[in-house]
Amino acid sequence: MFYDLQPIINKQNYKNMLTVIGQLSNLFSENDCPYLVYRAHENIFCKCLEAENLARSDCSADAKKGRIGIGLKTWIGNDDQKVAEFGRLKKNYSNLTGIELVKQIAEYRNERIRITKKLHGLDSLIYHVVKRVPGKMQILEGVFDEIDIENIRLLEKIGNDNNTYFTDGRHTYHFSVSKNTLFMIFDFLELLDVFDVNIVEDPYTLLMNTLHSPEDIQPTTQLQQSKAKICLRLYSFSKNHGKFVGAKSGLNQWNASGRPRNPNELYIPYPKEDRERLPDFFPPRDTPFNLRLPDGTVIPAKVCQQDSKAIMSNPNKLLGKWLLRDVFELPERTIVTYDMLEKFGIDSVIFTKNADLDYSVEFSELGTYEKFYNIPE
Repeated sequence: MFYDLQPIINKQNYKNMLTVIGQLSNLFSENDCPYLVYRAHENIFCKCLEAENLARSDCSADAKKGRIGIGLKTWIGNDDQKVAEFGRLKKNYSNLTGIELVKQIAEYRNERIRITKKLHGLDSLIYHVVKRVPGKMQILEGVFDEIDIENIRLLEKIGNDNNTYFTDGRHTYHFSVSKNTLFMIFDFLELLDVFDVNIVEDPYTLLMNTLHSPEDIQPTTQLQQSKAKICLRLYSFSKNHGKFVGAKSGLNQWNASGRPRNPNELYIPYPKEDRERLPDFFPPRDTPFNLRLPDGTVIPAKVCQQDSKAIMSNPNKLLGKWLLRDVFELPERTIVTYDMLEKFGIDSVIFTKNADLDYSVEFSELGTYEKFYNIPE
């Protein structure tokens, strides 16, 4: 298991930090089980166990270390937990029921896992769970695998009109129609560690006593600034057609008219409305910069085309070879459609400016562009 292989000092720091957070539970809850918000868990895990935080990428894994992806979860009580939501794909399965419904959901689930592994260069995935019980935290781990669609069978005795239960012979799942959510029963986890958490009765007084007086606070010479980010769509939008991918532009630039083109040619659209959000975010047109892909690969890229309306790799086919062939695994000369992006679970990218001429890109879940800019859908 992943946790057992980590350095002892890292595991101790991890438990110590979780303990500190849990001791403050009465700030948030009156439950006798320690409180732990999932975002805090993600950050503590990555900091103490020296993993890369993927939670902001909204993919199937919350963290990675080496070529292992980790799904992080924390809960109290019932081991029947949410693993994926599919509300944006409801139009594709709203007329399905029973075995046809769960097989369709399983296909979407497996596709998201596959895309996550390809995007981030992962060989395998595991679940790492902090389960909170009265006065203690437990650390458990288990396999994070795809659903075996060929062996799916319904569990009709425990289902109802809203929840369809099924098994693939390895795990038990159920799909909630009203919530458009897939749940899994985590009854397969291995208990690896357990430690006491003594909840402080009055955390408010404790925190007040830790405050420094103003004269004890030393001024800093420079405040750390947040890195600039910009979100771009992998699709176009019109009132008549809604969201669509142009057949001869963007991800399908290879299909454009004119000169013969390499089947891997593509670009990420950089329209005027986004260029005006942060005018100096990217360097001037045709100025090379480093672009760090989610799997750690660094490729050369630049802003191109008239009016600087495209982000391309240099050479142009480099990004397309990685995205279209290695990640999406599409045959050459396959037209990318928005339906495909929905199936893959991504339709936008977020660029981060790390330093001058050094950028990172993350491929983000459906609807990220609207959320990023607070645009009504």
